[in-house]
Amino acid sequence: MNPLLSSPRFAYHRSPPSTDDIEMLQTDVMRFFAILCLCLMAIFALVKALPMSPPADRPTIATPRDSSAKAAVLEKKIAALKEKLAGLQARLAEATEALKNVEAQAADATVRAQQTVSRLARKRAELAAVSQTLKAAQDAIETREGVLAGIVREIREKRRVRDELDAQIEIEEQQYQEIQARLDRAADRLSRAAPPRQPAPIETPPAPAPTPPAKKGFTLRFASDSALDTLINRRVVQFYALAGQKAWQLNTAKGQPVYTAAPMPAQIYEMAASTVPASYTARFSRQVAAFGSGRVTWGVTLPENTAQAISRLIANREGGDLTIMPSGEVILK
Repeated sequence: MNPLLSSPRFAYHRSPPSTDDIEMLQTDVMRFFAILCLCLMAIFALVKALPMSPPADRPTIATPRDSSAKAAVLEKKIAALKEKLAGLQARLAEATEALKNVEAQAADATVRAQQTVSRLARKRAELAAVSQTLKAAQDAIETREGVLAGIVREIREKRRVRDELDAQIEIEEQQYQEIQARLDRAADRLSRAAPPRQPAPIETPPAPAPTPPAKKGFTLRFASDSALDTLINRRVVQFYALAGQKAWQLNTAKGQPVYTAAPMPAQIYEMAASTVPASYTARFSRQVAAFGSGRVTWGVTLPENTAQAISRLIANREGGDLTIMPSGEVILK
């Protein structure tokens, strides 16, 4: 392909030329100047070979036809080369202008890129602030969920205690009805077996009330229900319910009292039914086959040091109330 011929892409492709196109155009221009210089050198050589003015005494030598033809061809080539040079210069000017436009567009794109980077940095900062706010909100939600879970657990615990109290009240009402029925039967028998009315005796001044005798016997209780729960959870004290020849030991499962069958303990400290927590008796009545209140014995087994402390306290005494504190200390009242 002749490098001096115009490439079709410059005639129909008007987009900004690339760097390779500009370098190719510069190469074509340099080649054109080299060919032009060679042509001029040949023309100058031919011109020097021709006489400037023929001498008067010499006949005029006609120019050879071949040289005239060659000169005409060269002139045509020079004209064509000049035309191509003008076209190349025009294209070079267009390429230079396009390059300037591309540089301007690149500068504009750089400015826009910097602006975009600045906006992106601002957006990232805003996103970080929003993320921190969201994290704080999530922490607050988790804290409130923890508080709500505690409230729900407390409500469930209160409902459980209420249910146990309702069951204990129901048991007490049944026991009260049984006692009332027995009292009614006893009063009926007494009314039937009452002796005939005697004359009213002569009223005499009432004798002074005798001094009540000192309390005999000992009762064992704990300072509070929570004190008994604490000692059972620490496995310092074992709580038992005895009925007939069977024994059940109280344990805790997930914070709830549960009775399990156990061997009959060798020694037990009996507790009055009134000193047993209502939740213990209610759980026993629901879990184990119902026994009458007179047939169930409540008691605990105590560690050796606590048993020795009780033995020291009841020595040389006829009765009193023994109270076990949460620390395991025993007090006699």
